[in-house]
Amino acid sequence: MVSPGSGTVPASHLTEVSLHPVESISDLHNGGTLHPYLTDDPASQHWEELMGILPSSLCVQAGCTPAQGRGAFLLLLALLILTCLALAILAVYLSVLQSESLRVLAHTLRVQEETLLKLRLASLNQWRRLNSSEARGLS
Repeated sequence: MVSPGSGTVPASHLTEVSLHPVESISDLHNGGTLHPYLTDDPASQHWEELMGILPSSLCVQAGCTPAQGRGAFLLLLALLILTCLALAILAVYLSVLQSESLRVLAHTLRVQEETLLKLRLASLNQWRRLNSSEARGLS
């Protein structure tokens, strides 16, 4: 209970809270396998889990130690990230190039359309002159 004057909770009402990682929400309801949270070296545990995904035969065939395996894994991961970054930059470049090409193509088509309209107008004027000269020649 909170003391009205001080705003603090008495020590007798405090309980220790311990956190446990769970696999799914159903573990909370069913009381599934709750593993106590280990704070000694969680980074090494994550590395071991991550390295457990990779086939162990890769390191055995290459004759490398686990530390070298981690280094090789990080190197491959960095190479993958750089490749993805290069592909993303290439995609943006190609998108801009395509947009610019479409803009130039649209401009070229507009110019060609204007030229065709001018040629059609000139052709119609020639027909009118030809028809008027034939009409004068017949009369």
